[in-house]
Amino acid sequence: MNKQNIVTILLALFLVGDLVFSFAQYYNTPLYGDTAGHIMPDGVIQKVFDDPLGIKAITTNEKHPNPNRFFVHFTYNEYFLKVPIILQKFANPVSSVYLAAAIIKILVQIMFLYLLASFISQKRSILSSNFLVVAALTAPLFQAYGYWSRMGINDKSIAYTFFYAVPLVFLMLFLKPVLENLFYSKPIQKYKYLFLLPLTIILPLSGPLIPAISGITILLIFIWYVNKNKAKTIIDILQSLPVSFYVLLTPLALMCIYSIFLGFYNSQNQGEMVSLTDRFMLLPQGIWKQLFHSFGVPLLLSLIGLNIYLIKRNHTKQGKKLLSTIKWIGIFIIIYIVLLPLGGYRSYRPLIIRHDTILPVTVLLIYIFTASSYNLLRQLKGGVKRKYLFTLIVCLTLYTAVDYKGIGRNKCERLAFDKMKNSEERIIKLPKDCYVMDWSNTFDYNKSEGRAKLIYYWNITPEIKFFYNEQ
Repeated sequence: MNKQNIVTILLALFLVGDLVFSFAQYYNTPLYGDTAGHIMPDGVIQKVFDDPLGIKAITTNEKHPNPNRFFVHFTYNEYFLKVPIILQKFANPVSSVYLAAAIIKILVQIMFLYLLASFISQKRSILSSNFLVVAALTAPLFQAYGYWSRMGINDKSIAYTFFYAVPLVFLMLFLKPVLENLFYSKPIQKYKYLFLLPLTIILPLSGPLIPAISGITILLIFIWYVNKNKAKTIIDILQSLPVSFYVLLTPLALMCIYSIFLGFYNSQNQGEMVSLTDRFMLLPQGIWKQLFHSFGVPLLLSLIGLNIYLIKRNHTKQGKKLLSTIKWIGIFIIIYIVLLPLGGYRSYRPLIIRHDTILPVTVLLIYIFTASSYNLLRQLKGGVKRKYLFTLIVCLTLYTAVDYKGIGRNKCERLAFDKMKNSEERIIKLPKDCYVMDWSNTFDYNKSEGRAKLIYYWNITPEIKFFYNEQ
């Protein structure tokens, strides 16, 4: 067995081990809030299902929550109404719920790793050594716990995972062939349009970040093509754009504009307590806290800075092309962050920036690090390469070590489910700070009704049982 085969096997084993442990972490994570009311829609959320395209909201001027997010509500609802029941064929009801949550999170992680690794390495086979190198560079940065609060992609909350990470990986899936056409002059096969076209409608009516991410991306792609072809007249501009721009990006852009327009009918934006000016004033504080709250982001930025320095010093054609790409990504990041205050204010993200709202920036920083590291590993020689590789291994080991936690976090919630199942009482008293599908204690048992119905639906309890936390 030669050296390359040994390295390939070691990389594959590392990735499998990383994914297995991540799955265990997800399986042991509490469900958190915004669960029952969305899976079994209450009177407020039901309006999203009654008006999937937001047409009623516009024609009647009747505002309701999330009029432009029907598809993510629908997916979340269907998944947790059906998948736990299917899993109960070989798992007990409580375990089936956590298994369902863990499965969707690990699928997001696998899709993220595959899309990024296949795009950077331009290898489809997961057994390709180049693919495995890129995936191994990326995997430690996918934090399930560790530095999650500043660079997490999967949210600890299963609801937020559906609303942020799931739509984002599908947007990555949509953009991959478009960007491969742009970066590598790789033609988009005609059959792919059949799969991608429906996403031009689904994506803008999904996660809250998708319209902004898509809009900025399409604008920059448009400017790039115009600049590349030195188009000056309208005819020149129209001729400079590829077929994919008209067939995929233009419909996506139009739907994103419609989604943003629908956002004005979101009842959650009513009664805004913080003015737009104040939101912009809060932004620098949010950036500072994002950068220096913990060691994860500063280390990532330091590695990116080192990579850019080495690429500039190395003077290769591929390096120059990558640096040009990084400049465009930098423009995207600046525009995106500046626009964040326009998204409104929420008490749970008081400084505007949080791990969820900054998600596309996190993904792009991971891309820059991974693509530049892969470039250097292929270009550097001799002692410089060995020193660089050693630096990478030390830093990525740190990310892996810090993320080594999370097992047993849902123990109290699981015990609460078991108590509800085994108790003969109709109203169950739970310990203080033992949250059941919520962000906080429930002191009034009447407020547990929606969750009690869902717990009964999942076959965890033989009948509907209310519950509350002792004070």
